[in-house]
Amino acid sequence: MSAMRMVVCLPGAARDGLREAIDEVMAPFEQCRGSHWRFDNWDSWAIRGGTDRDGFRVLPGHADDPRLVAEDPLSDGTVRPAEPGWCAGGPRGALDLAAIRTDAGELAGASWDAWHRLAPSHPLFTPFLQPSGAPWPDLDAYRDGRRAHAQAWEAFAAQPLLAAHRDAVLDLLAAHRGYPVDGLLSTVPYGAPALCTREEYVARWTSDACLVRNVLTLDGWWCESGDDPVHAGCEPPPDCPHPRPFPQAPGARDAADRYLEALPGDTLLVWLRVHG
Repeated sequence: MSAMRMVVCLPGAARDGLREAIDEVMAPFEQCRGSHWRFDNWDSWAIRGGTDRDGFRVLPGHADDPRLVAEDPLSDGTVRPAEPGWCAGGPRGALDLAAIRTDAGELAGASWDAWHRLAPSHPLFTPFLQPSGAPWPDLDAYRDGRRAHAQAWEAFAAQPLLAAHRDAVLDLLAAHRGYPVDGLLSTVPYGAPALCTREEYVARWTSDACLVRNVLTLDGWWCESGDDPVHAGCEPPPDCPHPRPFPQAPGARDAADRYLEALPGDTLLVWLRVHG
């Protein structure tokens, strides 16, 4: 690991000694000081989030909550204030954890609307086809098709309606002030608004939108995306006897988000930039 972002969960009472509390829960996973069998977790950390729309959105009515967390100064001492309505952490009940899905859904819906607004004034759209002539059935097939048939994809993407729709989506993204969701151009297959309903299009996009991939849970589980969770002070999996806090399995992309959403409202959630 070089650097990653992680949300640390703490009891609400930890706010008065926040850095000390983070130090305590992070200590079991520190390089060369923690468990003898795990040396790659971290060697430094800093509180980061809120300055570049990269932290938590604050729920309306909670902007003045004194428990909200600001990010640490940079290494040269520069203090970067959070954008209005954003923070690096705070009590779970003051944070809008669902905002990223709301943002993604609104943008996907606007993308679908733009397609159907543009379609009547452009030549008929021809879907990207498999060598057999059948449409690609799903997102992964579109991706595979792009890699395997670059020339065909280039001709496909040059269609006037696709080009106009891409420009419209770029305009939507430029005006967007929520979470960064630039993947709207790459994750949802080109032409999909013609192949599904608005509800299906929005659902496909929002199903991939998750805020948190890595989390250190209230009960000491280091859950890093793509790896087995590690419990503080325990032997490595599968010898740890404690139940995992949530599944780490394909199709569980939003598992960490759901875990956070179920925590008590006074639980502190803090974004860290972790280096290891």
